[in-house]
Amino acid sequence: YDAIIFCSSLHDLPDPILALQKARDLLSPAGGKIIVLHPQGASHVQKQAQANPILVQRGLPTSSELKELEGLDLVIEPAASKSLDESKDGYLAVLKSK
Repeated sequence: YDAIIFCSSLHDLPDPILALQKARDLLSPAGGKIIVLHPQGASHVQKQAQANPILVQRGLPTSSELKELEGLDLVIEPAASKSLDESKDGYLAVLKSK
């Protein structure tokens, strides 16, 4: 695939990091991209996880977690949780296959 998009869904999966690794394996080697977005941001997802940990088991990946993914470069870093940028832009991360 040229692109795989997780729109307000990655945090609902049992293991978001594993989901990103599997998505990486499906990307075309010539610069395929993974796009992760949530319009309300990471702090909203974290509140969901606290309110209902059975349904939302964890928050969205941090920049550090995304940077550690092998075979992917983080080309657009998500805004920090509870930051002004997050309140304006939500959560957006773009990873590109190496």
